Parts: sequence; structure tokens; C-alpha cells
Amino acid sequence: MEVWKCTAPKQTLQKLDRCRRTDLEGAFRLVADYLVQADSDSDPRLLREPLVSRLGQLQPLTAVCRSWRRAALPLLYQTAACSITETRGSMHVERTNVSLIVAGGHQKHVRRLAIDLVGDVSPDQPILLLTEAGFGRESWPRIKKLRLSHWHARNSKTEYSGESLARLNAFLLHTLPKLTSVKYTSLDDKRHYSEFPLDGLLSSMLSRLTDVRITSGLVPDLCSSAFLPRLVSLTLRSPIYAGAAHLPRIFAETLEHLHIGFSSTQSIWSRFYVADDAQTVCFRQLRSLALEYSEAIDDERRAARTQKENRLYSADLDNDTSLFAYDSDDSRQGTGKLTPACGRAPRPVFSQLQQLSICKYPFSITRVLRHFQLERIPHISIRDLRKGWADLDAAAVVSEMTSLRIHISQAFEAKCEEQQYQIWFNRLFSVSSSLTSLQLQAPTTLPLALPDVVGLTGLVTLSLGMKVDLGTIPGLLTRLVHLRHLALHIFPRINIPSSSSLRSLGISHSGDFDILADLPPLSCSLQHLVAYIGLEPDCGYARQLAGRNGGDADSLLEVERELTWLMARVPSLMTFKTEEWTKSAVVTCIGELLAQGSIQSQVRHLSSMELAVWRYT
Repeated sequence: MEVWKCTAPKQTLQKLDRCRRTDLEGAFRLVADYLVQADSDSDPRLLREPLVSRLGQLQPLTAVCRSWRRAALPLLYQTAACSITETRGSMHVERTNVSLIVAGGHQKHVRRLAIDLVGDVSPDQPILLLTEAGFGRESWPRIKKLRLSHWHARNSKTEYSGESLARLNAFLLHTLPKLTSVKYTSLDDKRHYSEFPLDGLLSSMLSRLTDVRITSGLVPDLCSSAFLPRLVSLTLRSPIYAGAAHLPRIFAETLEHLHIGFSSTQSIWSRFYVADDAQTVCFRQLRSLALEYSEAIDDERRAARTQKENRLYSADLDNDTSLFAYDSDDSRQGTGKLTPACGRAPRPVFSQLQQLSICKYPFSITRVLRHFQLERIPHISIRDLRKGWADLDAAAVVSEMTSLRIHISQAFEAKCEEQQYQIWFNRLFSVSSSLTSLQLQAPTTLPLALPDVVGLTGLVTLSLGMKVDLGTIPGLLTRLVHLRHLALHIFPRINIPSSSSLRSLGISHSGDFDILADLPPLSCSLQHLVAYIGLEPDCGYARQLAGRNGGDADSLLEVERELTWLMARVPSLMTFKTEEWTKSAVVTCIGELLAQGSIQSQVRHLSSMELAVWRYT
């Protein structure tokens, strides 16, 4: 079990613990699902681990019991996998399970082909390995998924020939006639190829593909005239410059998920259709849209592009301040059909959009948001926002949505800008909204004051990745009566008298244990708390806090004691996560409370509460 326990998500472990005594076969499937089926989209820790290695971890588990052996057969052979890794001295380590599959006649179980390449590995080499294992001699009618990743050597300048790519594409076309899903990952393949490596395969399979996920330094040949009538999901994370990779109109009727990256912020719409064509593209089934931006490669190109973009956006903001107009007839009937406003350039229509994600946009975020009807999109995520957050109208952003995430990555340039963020933060919390999940992150230097909650009383999940004064948390908990998940970066203040350190808890000093018996609960809904203090025990700030009460660097910090007493007033609390040294201090504080006979009934939940170490991943 230890082969997977150290990396499996906690949810997987919990499910396994619940079913291992009553459903051994189901328990095995949980383990296998994590090791074999999970990919980098769900767990980044698996990004560079060859799939054949995970299959090797899974195989010893079949010795646990007969039920696991019975469940293992279809799971072990669902994926035909091979990996080739370059080692020192230009030697290559080759591993595959194809020969085992062929020898045992297990072809009927195989649903996916996974090829993992590391280092200077020519496209010819996986063909040779698979051919030697008997892959080319067999029929694989049930393989519908292809996963190919290539992690090139950091300083390699090897260029692979077009002939070797042609052979790879021809081999895959011949052996995978039922292919419907392609995932390709190679971040720096532009240094090694003159064209996208799987263009030949994609061009021959377009009419059958339902799922395409590409992370590459090259743009695949998906022109506006391509025919993809069945495509449901597309991830295209490539350096798409102006005028490149116009998305085919034909899949507008079927596409449900779209994640597209940009290297130019000039216009988000030029990727969706040819600018000379005035026809609007209607994505009638699109539920999820992610727009991810990246900077230009070299400084000269970046400077030239920025100047051009500023001119374009200046004109754009002056001439196109509104995107959509409702069709009056359909609006009365409640169909919600959107049509481009008269006299304005056409834009794509996303009438069913449920999730919108925008990442790393370098300018004012309103330049993108204004193209969408925010009140119709319940889940919005804005990550790595550098500037332009102040332009967000809090009331307009959150009034109708149910989930919002805003991550500000760039440090505030001045103290007044941080104060402006506090004002914006207060307005956000005052909005009357049905919001149930809110995640905010900002590089604040001072503790953020939490306002009286007026509008966001329906929050179930709240994450504040910024410095927050612990003394304001009790008031927050009493107002958020539905809150179940809370994550905080606690800021310990040193400019307050020690006698008022537990001020918000109604306690005059840390020895007043009995008063807890008379204090009402702060929350009866909160189940999971993550509290990151972020001070190492030997740092100067920690010593200053400890020394305030005549202690030393190893003594408990006052903020840890206050945090523990706060948890004592949350009887519904089930799990608490924090960093290692804070966890140790909290355990000591919990021991103090549990030793007080007069309050044991009030703090009984602390004895069964799960304490875990929180790590940023």
C-alpha cells in the first residue's frame, strides 16, 4: 500500500478506508483509478511520471487478495504504455507492457495508448519499441485514446527530421483506426520540430475526434475550414500569435469545453473566426471557457506588441463599449438568445456558458470581462491578475454568480493602492448575492480588516490568500451561518496588549479556561479549517511575539493559543490543516484545554478533530 499512499489525494484515501472492509474489489479500483487513470489535469504531481511506471506500482497490489487479482486484469491492461528515457551517455531506458498484453491475449481490455519520451528521443524510437513488442502485428479496435508526451533535455538543440515525424504519424494512423481522443504535451518542441508533430494524424482524424488536448510550443494546423463535427472538448495551449489558429466554425455547435492560450493580447476574438468574415460564431453548447495568456518570447517583440495593443485597445474601448443586445422577441419568451448589438463588429456568442476562467491577462481585466454577460455566468475565475482589478465593479461581478475566484499576482505599487484594495474588498462583501464560493488572493503587506458581512451570507467556501487579523474571524464566523470550508493566512499582530490577545473570544487572559463553558459557539456549520500563519519558530518576528510575554523562541506564540481557543468554540469542526510547527503548538494547546474538567463537554470535538500538515502544491 505504501507505493501509492504517499502521493494519493486525501479524498482517495478516505474513500479507500470506507470501502476496504466491505468492498475489496472497489477498493482496488480506487487505487487503480488514481495510479492509472489520473493525469496531469487532475494531479500535477503526475505530470512527468511515465504511465508505465504507475502500472508497475499497481502490479504488486494484486498479491493482496483474490478480489484484487480478479479486479486487476482489466485495469492493468486498459492502457498499452511505453516509455523511453535518455540517460547519461546517450543511453536509453525502454519500458513497455505491450509484450505482456500480447502474450496473454489481453488486447480486448486495451482502451488507450500512452507514449512517454524523456530527453533526446527521436520519433522513430517508440515505433521500433512498439513494433518489437508486437503492437503493429495486432488489431486494436478498442483503443480510442492516445496520450503522447515528450520532455526534451534542457540544453538540447537536436532537430528531428520531417521523415521521422511522417513515419510516426503513419504508424499511429495504421494501428489506431478508432481514435477519438488525442492528448499531446511537449512545452518546448518548437526547438526540435519545424511543424506540429501530430499534424498528419490530426488532419486524417478530424471528422472523428471528440477530445483534443494540446500543450505545445507549436500551433497545430486547425484552420477555420477544418471539419470537426464531433469535437466536444478542446484544450489548445500554444503560442498563438495574431492571425494564427482560427478555430473551425463547424464545431461551434458541438463544443462544450474550450481552453485556449494566447501569446498576444491584441484581440481575443481573432482566434475564433476570420476577421474578414462578418458571420457570428454561436457556441450553443459551450459550458466552460478558459482564456490563458502568456507574454511574448523576446523583449523587442513584447515592446512592439504592447505599443500596438495599447493603440488597438484605446480605439476598441472608445468604439465598442457594449457587446451584446438581447433579441426582444426571444427575451420575452425567456430563451435568453443573444445577438450582436447593431453597428458593432461580430463576436462569438456563448449563450450556455457556466464557467469562465481568465488567466494572466496583463491589462485591465474589464477589457475582457465586458465581452461577457457576467450575470449569466455562475462560476468565474480570474487568476494571476497583474493590474486592472480596481476597475472591477464588485456589485456587477458577483450579484448573480455562485462561485468567484480572483487571484492578484502583482505586488501593490504603493500603500494607497493597497488601501484601495481594502475598499474594494469591503464593497465586495457588502453585495447582496447568492455567492456560495469565494476565493481571493492578493499580496497584501498589512493585515486585511474583514468587514461586517452584509450580502455574502450564503457562503459555503471562503478562501482568503492574504494577511488577515485573527481577531476579526469570530465576527465573520457568526455571520456566515452556512460556511463549511475556511482557508486563511493569519497575521499575528504585535501592537496589542497581551491582556487583549483573546479579546474577540471574551477572555481576559489565557488562563480563563472556565469561561469557555459560558461562551456560545461561533459556528455550528464550519467543518474544515486551513490556517496558515507563515512564521518559522526561529524568525525575528516569532521571537518578538514570544518575548512579549517573557517567553523564549520555543514558547507558544500567542496567536496559536488564540487560534486553538477559537476552534474550541466551533463544535462542528472536523479537520484542521496548518504548517508543521504550528500544528505542534496547537496540539499542545488542545492538550491544555482537554485537561480542564470543567470544559471537557464543550471541547470534546477537539479530541476527535483530524489535524494535518498543509503544504502548498
